[in-house]
Amino acid sequence: MTTPTEMRLSEVPGMPSPAMDLTYTTSIPINGNTFTENQEVRIALQCPTNGFVDLKRAYLKFKINNTGAGSAFLDPLAGGAAVIDTLRITGGNGALLEEVIHYNALYAVMNANKNKDVVSSIHNVYEGASTEPAVALKVNANNSDAEMAGCVSITNAQSRVITHRPQSAFFNADRYMPLGYSQGLVNLSFTLAQNATAFILSEEKKDNASSYTISDVELHLPILQPGPEFAAMFRSAMSSGVPIQIHSVGIQNTQQALATSATGPQTLTFSTRKRSVKSVMTAMRPSANLTVDERASVSGFVNADCSAFNYSIGGMRVPASQIKVEVAINGRDQGALLANQQLALGHFSSDLRGICCVHNDEQTYLPESAEHNDKCSKCVFALDLESYNAAFAGKNLSGAGLPLVLHATVNGTNGAQANGALLLDLYIIHDVVYVMDSNGIINANS
Repeated sequence: MTTPTEMRLSEVPGMPSPAMDLTYTTSIPINGNTFTENQEVRIALQCPTNGFVDLKRAYLKFKINNTGAGSAFLDPLAGGAAVIDTLRITGGNGALLEEVIHYNALYAVMNANKNKDVVSSIHNVYEGASTEPAVALKVNANNSDAEMAGCVSITNAQSRVITHRPQSAFFNADRYMPLGYSQGLVNLSFTLAQNATAFILSEEKKDNASSYTISDVELHLPILQPGPEFAAMFRSAMSSGVPIQIHSVGIQNTQQALATSATGPQTLTFSTRKRSVKSVMTAMRPSANLTVDERASVSGFVNADCSAFNYSIGGMRVPASQIKVEVAINGRDQGALLANQQLALGHFSSDLRGICCVHNDEQTYLPESAEHNDKCSKCVFALDLESYNAAFAGKNLSGAGLPLVLHATVNGTNGAQANGALLLDLYIIHDVVYVMDSNGIINANS
């Protein structure tokens, strides 16, 4: 029998080992100062020799400058992060460590699955998310000022500073990154979205085409500097061939299109070769809306009047019977869709998680008019695939001939064609291990 902690009166707490000095560095772009739509911003992660970076506490700052002829609104869920279309991390040898296409839509999905009080407070201060993030904006009609209530506006020739913590596997790994021991500099880069994607214009402003620049880009990094003894020991371990392994959970994007005339059972095949797929999420957006100023381009999700769905994973239907998600007035079978979404994100057992889906007594997860798709919903079509809560516990789809297929039943004439062709973003949540070899080269295995 062991002595209870409360009765260990003579125990002396151990000192932390090794001793670390905490400092902060600020990295700026290496390819310019001011950037516009479709341009790439590249930032080298500056870390002193023998230093570790606590990337979970790092954050990105930049200033959005409205260069259009009139006022423009930021996305209600993504805020100023809507300007980030693709996010990449490359190693010192040029190897691609991470790439998330349509990063802004992913970030909107993640914020939708938070308590609206969190989004309307913290993310309003951070990125300029809406103070009423549960609002359901119009999909196919121009937005009036009333429908943009709560959304942050930037007037012509004015700016807003955005602070953003990256939704990135590299920035959310389970250990400190030993970038002070790596060869070359790891780079964070992001491609900027089109003008019409980044902003939303209200109906009365729709004649003023949107445009923007970003400037004053900074990446703030907490640096942990060990003493010389630990640094020597760490380098000795590296040179002896001991691999330095750091685990994280990454997200891969792959896309498909749902045709304008799509009705009935739909089979949409996506490409992936990940070894441990933990869960999948499919977000549907009208393709045309991505290039229309007065529409919600980033968080303008729709459900295409789907009544049921499941996936084929490696040739096997999961689950065997389709999950029913009918949005009929007398049914409102939306709970199963939300339950699977929460499971896929690992939120199902947490009472501290919520979802931004009630606005002025209107339910916006699947709005009552969702069968006509005239308002944005907060839903994605998700499925959990993790067998147990550990690294490499998902489905292995690395072999040839192991497709990932979404099977969706689209109803009547109020399905995809109500919004024209749809863009389907499949986000594959998967395990990834970053490995640094004896030469300081970092690679990603996933």
